[in-house]
Amino acid sequence: MAGFGILFFVNPEASAFMPRCPFNWLTGLDCPACGTQRALHHLFHLQFREAFAYNPFLIISFPYLFALVLCQWFNDGGRFDALKRVCHHHVVVNVYLVLLVAWWILRNVL
Repeated sequence: MAGFGILFFVNPEASAFMPRCPFNWLTGLDCPACGTQRALHHLFHLQFREAFAYNPFLIISFPYLFALVLCQWFNDGGRFDALKRVCHHHVVVNVYLVLLVAWWILRNVL
């Protein structure tokens, strides 16, 4: 929660305090998560267009990531067992991983 608080109050673009992506620092290429700090900062300020511009894959992934959090942390009594079976199904996981790798390649090619 403290990290989210920092991202709300500190703009990663204007702060040397925020960590830089090690993959980008070493290679000069963007990793799939590059832009996540800036995107979250803009999301916290309800600036959806700017957040999408920094990392569209993150924004598109939110429903799946939210479902994973529900299944992992809030599944008391098996309330989300059906959702967990869908989220953890090998086809869903493999499709997500293929899309993630495709995003990684395309963002560095285009």
